[in-house]
Amino acid sequence: MRARFWAGGGLLLVAVALLIVNGVRSASQYYLTVSELRARAAALQGRPIRLSGIVDGGTIRYDPEALHIEFGLVERVADIGKGQPLKVVYRGAKPDLLQNEAQAIVEGTLGPDGVFYAQTLLLKCPTRYEEAEVKP
Repeated sequence: MRARFWAGGGLLLVAVALLIVNGVRSASQYYLTVSELRARAAALQGRPIRLSGIVDGGTIRYDPEALHIEFGLVERVADIGKGQPLKVVYRGAKPDLLQNEAQAIVEGTLGPDGVFYAQTLLLKCPTRYEEAEVKP
């Protein structure tokens, strides 16, 4: 009787430990940069990806009728206007923060055409905070 109790308790502890490890692993999803995605594009095509980059404001296209947004992501602010940004397609209302130099995190998949199809779009304001001058 006692052996069954200890065996059942041990199985319960193992099950709880597996649930904790699995939960932590799925919650700690790493994001890729634009250059990392391009370097591993063939292997990552069609798989769920979280991607971080800077919005190139000159590439933003929005169709309010179809709720269709297209924009380009670059690695750094210095890359805006240089080279080819990664094209991102998102369906939904245009966020107010979608503007030039905004930091974006998108979740979705890379299509065979090299376009990133985002299901989730998170933006950080590009505003640079400056100290206000204190007048005596």
